[in-house]
Amino acid sequence: MVQIVSMVRTSENKIYRQGISDAKELTDGYPSRAEDLFAYQGLIIGSVEAGYFTPVQRELIREFVDRRGGGLLLLGGQFSLADGGWNASNLTDLLPTTLPLQTGTFHREADPKTGTTHTTAELAPAGVDSIITRLVDDPAANAAKWKQLPYLMDYEDPGTPKPGATVLADMITPEGRKLPLLITENFGRGRTAIMATGGSWRWQMSSPLGDTAHDLFWQQLLRWVVSDTPGHVAASVPAQMLLDNGAVTVTAEVRDPQYNPAPDAKVEAHVLGPSGVSALVEMTPVPDSPGQFQAAWSAPKTGSYLTEVTALRGGKELGRDVLTFQRVDGVAENFHTEQNRALLEHLASQTGGQYWKPADVGKLATSIPFSEAGVTVRETKDLWGLPLVFLVLVLLRFSEWWLRRKWGIV
Repeated sequence: MVQIVSMVRTSENKIYRQGISDAKELTDGYPSRAEDLFAYQGLIIGSVEAGYFTPVQRELIREFVDRRGGGLLLLGGQFSLADGGWNASNLTDLLPTTLPLQTGTFHREADPKTGTTHTTAELAPAGVDSIITRLVDDPAANAAKWKQLPYLMDYEDPGTPKPGATVLADMITPEGRKLPLLITENFGRGRTAIMATGGSWRWQMSSPLGDTAHDLFWQQLLRWVVSDTPGHVAASVPAQMLLDNGAVTVTAEVRDPQYNPAPDAKVEAHVLGPSGVSALVEMTPVPDSPGQFQAAWSAPKTGSYLTEVTALRGGKELGRDVLTFQRVDGVAENFHTEQNRALLEHLASQTGGQYWKPADVGKLATSIPFSEAGVTVRETKDLWGLPLVFLVLVLLRFSEWWLRRKWGIV
């Protein structure tokens, strides 16, 4: 479940709050301290000019993405992106596009019933495999669904996507221009995105009753904004399935309340497994990686394991994280089907054989009889000592006598 806390600017010095947990939340407006802003996992900034935020707040937005690992989504609007002065702010490198330098990039469309052309959306190639833009499971039907969405009420030119950005959806303007509509990018520990319209509400209002496309899209986009945001402790293992080997390395990244690395923390991993397996493993700092901790352990039995990693500093808990892994025996050979050339060459040299490459297969037939490999035994026998040869000689002698007698020679 995603809980949304919103601030709406109703006048110059007044805001309207929704979804707050208590009466004190956001009473002073947009947070100006890291401990207040970093309590959230994602930020969505609508039609708000960059100048609305103080220099401290703008720097906190950067740190929220880069250091906190949160998600940032900017929407198109009359006072957003280039028209909101974001192209002249110190956050331009944070955005997934290079914003236009000029203003006047925001456009509002009229009702097509008046004869005015309008802006439509379509799926970009990268959006075919993205969970954010999947409105139906079938790829062809999904692409068709995007083209059938109602026209956008407004749009804004988001500029040119940066080399590391991904365009998931495009829009076709009344002039026939194709502009990026939804662009995403990873930045630091977090991620950023631009949805270059504030008028996607028409997908809900102008669609047939029961059409869930608008709701589904925004649910998936919001989950992307917040889902990968780490806590103060982020634990991981190289693989969640251990194949025929119980050895596992647990890694944890520990951050303090301001999400700075906490190398002085005391970190422990409590492992629970099948048949009452329980272990408390102390994790040690990783050299040259402040805030990183590791612990090596071996799962003694097959089955599922649950591990809770806890970090303390000065007797106070910084945070905790839970992960799972499973040990499965007897299946490793099913997952390692690629050729192990080094092993094959070693076996061949130890047994007196030879490793053959595909280009040398033509020589294989002539080389087999002369192999000196240990599995080949050469045995030489005297031809005249074989019983079969003796029997043939006796039959020949008898046949000669029988023919002579039949012909009356003897």
